[in-house]
Amino acid sequence: MSQALFTSMTGLNVAQQSINVVANNVANINTTAFKSADARFATLFSNTLTAGNAPTATAGGTNPKQIGLGVKLEAITRNFNTGSFLSTDISSDSMISGRGYYTVMDSSSNVYLTRDGAFTLDANGDMITATGNKVLGAAGIANEEASQIPVHIPQAITPKVSGADLTTGATPQKQLGDLNNAKFTAGTIVFGISDGTHSSADNDPLVATITENDVADTQTVTAFASAVQTAITTAISNYNSSHTPTITAGVTVTAQDDGTLNIKLTSGDSLRFTSASSSNFTTICGFDEVTAADTDGVDSKVLSYVVEVDPEASPTNRTSLSSYSIGGDGTIEASYDNGDKMTVVYNDVNGKFEFQYVTASGVNILDEDVTMNQNVLSSASQLVMQLATVTNEAGLVSRADNLWSIGPDTGDVTYTVAGQMGTGTLQTGGLEGSNVDLARELSNMIIAQRAINANSRVFGTASSVMETLSQLGR
Repeated sequence: MSQALFTSMTGLNVAQQSINVVANNVANINTTAFKSADARFATLFSNTLTAGNAPTATAGGTNPKQIGLGVKLEAITRNFNTGSFLSTDISSDSMISGRGYYTVMDSSSNVYLTRDGAFTLDANGDMITATGNKVLGAAGIANEEASQIPVHIPQAITPKVSGADLTTGATPQKQLGDLNNAKFTAGTIVFGISDGTHSSADNDPLVATITENDVADTQTVTAFASAVQTAITTAISNYNSSHTPTITAGVTVTAQDDGTLNIKLTSGDSLRFTSASSSNFTTICGFDEVTAADTDGVDSKVLSYVVEVDPEASPTNRTSLSSYSIGGDGTIEASYDNGDKMTVVYNDVNGKFEFQYVTASGVNILDEDVTMNQNVLSSASQLVMQLATVTNEAGLVSRADNLWSIGPDTGDVTYTVAGQMGTGTLQTGGLEGSNVDLARELSNMIIAQRAINANSRVFGTASSVMETLSQLGR
């Protein structure tokens, strides 16, 4: 039997495999984020007739004599270049501009990777793929394990915003600029300035008083700033205690062009607010009445807002989701009918994502002052999309529904967010197109077709030779 028959058959087989690869590429020319493939070939074993000889003193060397035994499919490689951005005008659609994969989880808790950012919300507010897999939220900037916490956007909430409870202290993130556009309608604000040595035992603390006569009920923070400055100046000039306040030259109270109040204190000092009566002051814009009667006051540089988000707290005050947007870093901002917004921010100090609630009046309420009912959001991770990077993309295993799974040669996987650990940022309002080059694929198809024609001719010729040999001697 002629070896040419078997050699040409290997050529026919790999050419057919090449056409199969081309066919799959062309079939997926409109598939979201599809990555095209190429068939690569290599030689099979060679039949060595002579191994060759080295030259000697009297004779020259001879080269080996070998006849190849055909071709094999060496590899099918993927082109992981990013496809073009295809606008869909759908704000919930997104594309990763650069490296990285979204992470999704099926009903059996299996985690997959995908570049297809066509996500929607189900009836529960969970972000899902077209096939119902849940999109996962990020637990942090760099993790070796997937969080398995689905992205969730509450469809309805009942926020309860309270604030200015100065008797409980405050937090560093709330600046006195939160008083912007607030109106004082009644009562007296009493506050002291301390050099750090004053205590409840002091009989003559440095105290400045602002009454309703100083700030009319129609005035905004600009007038309040002026009144504060006047009161501080008066208090310092009348101060006759043995304690010498270091804050004298360190206090400035100014009103910015945007109406924001800035109070600057000398390092180490603090601004003391004192509740002088049960009707200390009442404000508009979400500030509650201060009722505690702490005559010595509470040291605090800031005012405090608190928001409680619970859909069952007061059904009459429920507000529904009006829209949501996805940031370039994958954080989600949910907007509600009452004008409030809910999102997350990354805290560089503790390395965690934290809630940020923004009221319709523009007040930012951060994580430590956001009480979230577990039925609404159990974790800030639910408002930021998790991305993954892999060491060897070629080691990923392609699955149905635009999914990839981790293969034995994928290498290390890092779970992060967009724009971190080498991942690209997100572009919203569109999807990643297929990176199939149609002209190249049609060229490859013609080349494979010619390979089949040529190998068929070789097979026919070898067959004719065998037929001729079989008829010898007749």
